[in-house]
Amino acid sequence: MPPRGTRGAYRKEDRVQLPPELQMEIVEKAAAKYGNCQELAKTLEIPKSSVHYYRIGRLTMPASILARMLDIAGDEELRRKVDERGVTKDRTWANEYATSIYREICRDKLQLPTRKELGKDDELRRKAAAVISYVLAEGSIWLQKEKWGECMTNITFADHEADLYDHFRRLCKDVFWYDMGPPQKPGNDARAIRGFICSRFVSEWLIEQGMMPGDKSARDLRLPLWVRSSRDPVTWTAALQPWFDGEGSVTRHGSGLPVGYSIAQSRHTDIDAALVPIDLITAQDRSIGMAVASRTDVFGMQLRGFAAAVYRSMILDDVANLSSRLGLRPSRRLNRIHLKDDGFWSCIWVLNFSGADCGKIADLGLVTQQRKIGLLRSRTWPSRF
Repeated sequence: MPPRGTRGAYRKEDRVQLPPELQMEIVEKAAAKYGNCQELAKTLEIPKSSVHYYRIGRLTMPASILARMLDIAGDEELRRKVDERGVTKDRTWANEYATSIYREICRDKLQLPTRKELGKDDELRRKAAAVISYVLAEGSIWLQKEKWGECMTNITFADHEADLYDHFRRLCKDVFWYDMGPPQKPGNDARAIRGFICSRFVSEWLIEQGMMPGDKSARDLRLPLWVRSSRDPVTWTAALQPWFDGEGSVTRHGSGLPVGYSIAQSRHTDIDAALVPIDLITAQDRSIGMAVASRTDVFGMQLRGFAAAVYRSMILDDVANLSSRLGLRPSRRLNRIHLKDDGFWSCIWVLNFSGADCGKIADLGLVTQQRKIGLLRSRTWPSRF
């Protein structure tokens, strides 16, 4: 007997599309000649699973397999029905159809929460909110196969943030039933660790929640409406934790003592170095301070006001609004305008929390890294903060 390989379910030849009930009748009448479907599979030299899929209508039958089954069944009336109702599909369609079946099998191995499930299951909603915030704060979605529109998701942390990677990995297991595997080191010797979600279905689910493929800093992204409109404080906390842990830092006084907490986020602009000259840069990190931006005009407007109005970080606004619901008192400001390597300027927005909020940030569980928690609780904060 020759090796079976893909001679059955994914045979690359023309197929005949039939109504499911007619296809079941053909398989059952052919199998009756041998007693059962297993013996029919042996006769046709195909996997018995293929016969099962043909019987239930999950797969269309290759033309050669259909012809042999009709010969075995020996029913002229059945042959006449096939001639009347069968639709021949060429090899190109057959290949794409086989691929779609494989994708269905991959999709069946995942959990992709629906809006209804997120509304009913508190634990699932909270974990899903954290996953989305992690990707918004630390990850990105990019096209893996442009021809088919298939996307992948990646996540990157600093090399000392292995605990955050492990947390994100556990969340993906719980929310999607998907295991990213251990962290990987990038090939450019950067002090970072990263992981990949190599599933188009998870990436598409994230896109449905508001993510976009490509550079997220160039987009006007927001947290999903079901997070922003939730009345569950634990959901707010779960959505905020990746921002406080991954993007936040303790701000210090000149003496070294911590005086607050801040979260920074960039928002890329369409303003290039030809419009705003690089000789305005006043900092070593190729940035323009707000004092200079207030004295510079662009499109007949003050650069500071124009950038703040047109290139506002909406995602940081969402973080601020959820923080306020938890009793914190954040303040938002445009910190500086930075020149990127591609010659365009990027607005750096900062969300600041006073010393009075630092203890609350630790108590609410918005920060999980012990080093940061120790700094947040390192002193009693004066009321004037």
